[in-house]
Amino acid sequence: MKIILFYSSIGQGHISAARAIEQAIVRQNPEATVLSKDIRDFMDPVNRMLDEKIYWFVVKNLPHLFDAMFRSLQEQGNIASSLTWLPSDYPELRVLEYLKAENPDAVMATHYGSAQVLGNLREKALIPGIKIGWLHTDYFEGYFPRISMRIDRTFLAHPELVGRWVAAGVSPDLIETSGMPVNIPASESKASKKCLEQIGFDTDVKTITIASGKEGAGNFPSAVMSVAEAIKEPLQIIAVCGRNENQQQALHKILPTLPRHVKLKILGFIPQADLVAFIHASDVFITKAGGLSPAEAFTLGKPTILLNVISGHEKENAEFFSKLGMAEFNTDIRQLGAQVLSILSDPEKQALMLEAQKGFRANLDIGKIARFLLDPGIKARCAEPDFGLENGIAASNVHDAIEQLEADAPADIEILLSYSSSQKDERIVMENPFGHIAIRVGDTVYSANHVCDPANDGLLLQHMSLAQYLFGVMPPSENQVHTSTYGMAYGRDTLGLRIKGLNSSSLKHMHAEAARIEEEFRTGACKWDKYGANCADFVARILRAGGYDIEKMKGPSFIFTMPLDVFETLYAAFSSDAGYQTELTAYRRLPGSQASYRFSRFPLSLGQPVRSLARVITGAKPDKIEKNISRQLSGYIGDERIYYENLSARIATSELNDLDRSRIHAKSMEQILIEEARQLIAEQKILRVDLYRQRAEQHIMREFHYLIERCYEVARISTEHAQVFLSDPNIQTLQEAFGSLMDEYASLNLSKGEVDRLPAFIEKLSEFRKVIESGFSDADQKQHALASEVRMVSDNLQERFKSGFDIAQQILTTMKSKTTAREISAGGANHSGPRSKNRRRKKTVSPVITRKERP
Repeated sequence: MKIILFYSSIGQGHISAARAIEQAIVRQNPEATVLSKDIRDFMDPVNRMLDEKIYWFVVKNLPHLFDAMFRSLQEQGNIASSLTWLPSDYPELRVLEYLKAENPDAVMATHYGSAQVLGNLREKALIPGIKIGWLHTDYFEGYFPRISMRIDRTFLAHPELVGRWVAAGVSPDLIETSGMPVNIPASESKASKKCLEQIGFDTDVKTITIASGKEGAGNFPSAVMSVAEAIKEPLQIIAVCGRNENQQQALHKILPTLPRHVKLKILGFIPQADLVAFIHASDVFITKAGGLSPAEAFTLGKPTILLNVISGHEKENAEFFSKLGMAEFNTDIRQLGAQVLSILSDPEKQALMLEAQKGFRANLDIGKIARFLLDPGIKARCAEPDFGLENGIAASNVHDAIEQLEADAPADIEILLSYSSSQKDERIVMENPFGHIAIRVGDTVYSANHVCDPANDGLLLQHMSLAQYLFGVMPPSENQVHTSTYGMAYGRDTLGLRIKGLNSSSLKHMHAEAARIEEEFRTGACKWDKYGANCADFVARILRAGGYDIEKMKGPSFIFTMPLDVFETLYAAFSSDAGYQTELTAYRRLPGSQASYRFSRFPLSLGQPVRSLARVITGAKPDKIEKNISRQLSGYIGDERIYYENLSARIATSELNDLDRSRIHAKSMEQILIEEARQLIAEQKILRVDLYRQRAEQHIMREFHYLIERCYEVARISTEHAQVFLSDPNIQTLQEAFGSLMDEYASLNLSKGEVDRLPAFIEKLSEFRKVIESGFSDADQKQHALASEVRMVSDNLQERFKSGFDIAQQILTTMKSKTTAREISAGGANHSGPRSKNRRRKKTVSPVITRKERP
């Protein structure tokens, strides 16, 4: 048996889930062949690279835009008449070629994108016989129940989600609760202690693990500082930054500033087994709200805090977990430490959280997924062999669905535009590229039958109910063409313009005109003719009898009447008139139909050549008028029921409150992008200013180091030279002054820039200057020749001292006003070299240099 597992490399959770499912399959059937395939491999390499870079840039830098994009996608999925219309990053033809080459028995997806592509291929009847399953690795519904309707089985992580899927119309037999597959080694307790010991941590000290996926998204330094400042007892923090080197560098910078009772271990991308071991050893686990990391913590039974790192789907996940009490949701990183402290100091809160997690673990049964894939008795969904055939099996639940539609959108008349249909999938339907149009007046559909024989049938216009017209399989009379004059939904899509507000007199005249057409047909005065008496002409004639004569509805005079032109003219006229209520409804072609004509294309029009050419080129993309559909009757392959769907009533997310909903609709995507772009630019400016300030302070520190060294060296050389001609008392005084200066110099840690020690050094430097000036003055009286030479040196030295002294004082003032000693010390490493070097100098006896040896 061959099984393909589709995952997406955009998230580590999809990969982990696929691996867990593969292990479950092998445990049940070691002989099964399991192929794991990244759905992103089907993308163009350049597009894939750009897509990933843009995705992570938006996620990390434009959270509100990402959230708006997520909600927009969910809204598109909810209101689209067909999921095949949604944009997709994964080329269906490439996926189809791969499936045909591998010919699997079953396919399992751990990412919604691959499940959606598989559903598209299933709906188009391109992969018959292949069983399709999907594990939903998140905890919200959005439009995803619509994916589940098109495949064989959806596995959800929690019963709460199952209830939402059923409420969305998904049949219960298409859903199972499997929990979230995780890989937790059996001997995790021992391994966790060993992991702590390997990184130099104590197994008896409170431990916090912070991780946010392989991308290391979020603000690790702020998280660590918030926790470190809130917890006053000994604490160990493990920060797993994934492949994010910037996070690691930022943590190394704050490492020297952490309180002494806090130990921090900074790690990069580590094996999943190691991360699980650290989670198991921790007292609290802090992570982002992906599908797998929280599930691992819940499986281990660990108090968990979820960070508001990635908006959109992860925010939905976090709110889901928080609502059910399995974790706390942090929306302000500054309050993270307080949340951790609250959990650590409240055993009752821990117990309640662990009890909720216990309920989550009770749902875990990965074996369900493996059994579904391996059981030959579970077949791929498919329609009955004669479903949709003339005199075959008809769709069920038709009348109930139509009654629901009629209750929500009542109509006096309905214009029915049916698409073109063909026996093969072709861009231009050669038999009838222009489609068909009919009109329903009251309960009766009038539809021209081009093959009608007056000798046998007697009726040119079909007189039937909407259910018969759309879903009938029994011919209403002789000389009928199935899917052409009745049973349209088995071969083609149909648009219905439902109009409410007509008076009873107009309806009566319309019925009378239909009867008049039939009488003319019987007498031979009227017959079907594509150039002057086609289906569109008869619809226009019936409307004209009711008082709705629109000259332009027949299109340009030099061509015959086009169904699309008539339909759109009526749509524009009635929808713009406030006296009428209009509703655009779609009656979807039923997938799985075995009718000969079962490929449907949007109708073309000779009156609109440019638009028609564009339709041929773009293929299956929705037409502009299709985007206005608000309700539809549809079906799903392998399911004979008809579903009524109110697309306008769908919501994009599951847990939006009124404030969130109003905020979402108040701003357009463009407004959000502009606002966040401005904010990002402002933040970049701040970062540049901070970088400039940091470089300026580093420059000041270098100058500071240079001047201190220079002052000390000048003092040392001056002392050595002055001993040649000073008197003994002056020499002793000078040596004492230099000794005091040397002591202060040795106490400075130049690498850390200890500004607090600088005033004492400057004071000793000033005292030394006074002593040496006094000594030179005495020498000038005793030894005029030598003093003359020394005075020149003294003046030079005094100028250098004065310059160094003034600059040092200026540096001290600047550094005190711009930064603190802690900030300066955080900028450099904790080196002990200069201090030990200075102390070695203190013990060294300066040699006496004679006059001849002086430089």
